[in-house]
Amino acid sequence: MLRLTLVWLCFHDLGGGWSRSRSLPLWNREPEDPIGRPAEQAERQRFLLDLLLQVHKPLLHQEMTAMGSRLNEEPSDYQEGAMRSLREFLDSVHENKVPRPFGNFSQLDKAMPEQLLGVYRFLVLARDWYSFQRNACYARIHFHPILFVNALQLAVEEREDTKDLRLPAMYEVLPQLFFEEEVILAAQEVSWQQLAPTRAASPKSSWLEVLRGYLSPSRPLDKEEPLNADAVVIDDERKVAHLSFDVQLSSYWNNLINRLIISIEAWKESERDMRIVDGDRQMAFRGPTDELKFQHQSQNRLYSRFPQLFFDGIEQFVAALMMEDVATGQISMELINPPLITTGGVPFTGTSMDTEAVRGVLSQTIEHLQAQINDAVSNVTQPSDIPFIALHLVASQYLNICRDLSLAINDHGPGRPSMLGLATANLRDPIYRSLLFRLNRLVSSYEVGAPLVSQLPKASLESIFVSHLRTFEQIVDTDLINVMDQQLLQTHRNNLRLLRRRLVARQRRLNHGSFHITLELSAPAEISVQTDLYLALRNQSRPRMHLDGFVSTLRKGINVFQRHFSSCTLGCGDATMSQLYATNSPATDGTRSHGLPPHLLVPRGAEEGLKLQLIIELTEPGLENEWSGAILHKETTDVLIFHH
Repeated sequence: MLRLTLVWLCFHDLGGGWSRSRSLPLWNREPEDPIGRPAEQAERQRFLLDLLLQVHKPLLHQEMTAMGSRLNEEPSDYQEGAMRSLREFLDSVHENKVPRPFGNFSQLDKAMPEQLLGVYRFLVLARDWYSFQRNACYARIHFHPILFVNALQLAVEEREDTKDLRLPAMYEVLPQLFFEEEVILAAQEVSWQQLAPTRAASPKSSWLEVLRGYLSPSRPLDKEEPLNADAVVIDDERKVAHLSFDVQLSSYWNNLINRLIISIEAWKESERDMRIVDGDRQMAFRGPTDELKFQHQSQNRLYSRFPQLFFDGIEQFVAALMMEDVATGQISMELINPPLITTGGVPFTGTSMDTEAVRGVLSQTIEHLQAQINDAVSNVTQPSDIPFIALHLVASQYLNICRDLSLAINDHGPGRPSMLGLATANLRDPIYRSLLFRLNRLVSSYEVGAPLVSQLPKASLESIFVSHLRTFEQIVDTDLINVMDQQLLQTHRNNLRLLRRRLVARQRRLNHGSFHITLELSAPAEISVQTDLYLALRNQSRPRMHLDGFVSTLRKGINVFQRHFSSCTLGCGDATMSQLYATNSPATDGTRSHGLPPHLLVPRGAEEGLKLQLIIELTEPGLENEWSGAILHKETTDVLIFHH
């Protein structure tokens, strides 16, 4: 009895006593639990990381499994009025219409836009953090991992209680979608013992040492064998870091497409409701052009700014790709498709059509789209409205365009994955890149030629200085821990803390050196001006890459602005999963950029200098979601971009 009493006293003293708060994870506490803000944020960050750990496999975390065991249909757990927009989605869950884990997922499935919007609302409309946890765990368990991760990314950016948290990059959460089959298979063959130290033999421990080891897992009972701290590297380097193979760019593109999809789907839903309410609009549209005309007449109810951002992204990518071709002397359209696989290990299937046949299908697609635009703008009286209509019609038809193209060129069954079927793989597909080139030319052809005439005093550019511009390729490592064939990662204790080495895919990516641009602007009187800087090939005004943009109030006389652009060598880009697990608190840069990733701000240069022109435009500041104002001043200057 005396020995048992001593054991209990030691146990109580070393462990600090038992309490409800020690046994219950912080992220699963009831709202009344007293938690300091920093600790609460850190535990919320940890919850998201645990949720995404090996997201393509069954969830093994017991607390999370319990939280997600039941579909939450209580109206009190959602924001006021949310059940009206959620009811149809919840019914589809009961009817097993939402894609389940382990199946094939395609963004071209006709039901996908409604499903993505439904899962997004299921997460973003949850009333509080606890309700969000329950819904996130349910979605993690019951929905397809790609659908879940896509919706979670959007919801985390929008919710007030998560917008300061960071998710690991999608190419680390689901690396199967971004890396070649050989890289994924090699990562799956890495054993646990290669990353975690093994226990060395030791003399028999005393009962007190055993007790301490049980209470403090970070203090191992046995000595660890020394382990090399260098990462286990899977080489995925190429001679040239082409844009099409940039995983961060593909991740950005996936996010942009998802935002475009939910914004268009939400707009369609709201317009259907408005037509029902307003008897004057109870009419049958002849087709998408009539529907777009109705939308254009209701500009104050535009669904969002994402169609414009979508085409800004297209022009940025097309311009960067054209400049890369000039710099490398290669034709990016002829790059061979890399072998990709799905999260379930199914290989992607390419087309058996030859190049000329594919070009013919693309031409027919664009001709049909052009006919729709011409019909939509046939009775437009304001020429400035034409670009708006063309852009929004193409955006609203984007998925239909890709779906029809896929059906025309892919002769395999609908269940076989293709590169057109996932936004994460789109930019690696020469056919898709060719489609973007054609869409960019089509929309640009409807731009109004003559600039608007401004009634404001004319500002002008007096001088400009551009410092040395250079690009280079840098080595980047991507964490592949999520593809390890090791279920120990998902136990209650989360064995990531035992790892001493990282498992990474090593690639090269384009980057730019730091530089600055000095502008001297003059104004005859005080005036507000939007200043935009673009890069384009010489003797070509479009396509162009947007380098910088800012609004300023010019005083009468000379105004000097110096714009600084830092290199992305250090601390730039997405945090790795290992870094987020290791940090004590979440980190955020506080920005939500919709431009290309920052390391791609400048196009690839050439050893002898890539000859480009810098375009400077001064315009009247436009209102949000509107076109830019009238041009006040426009000027170009030649620049060289070197590559080392």
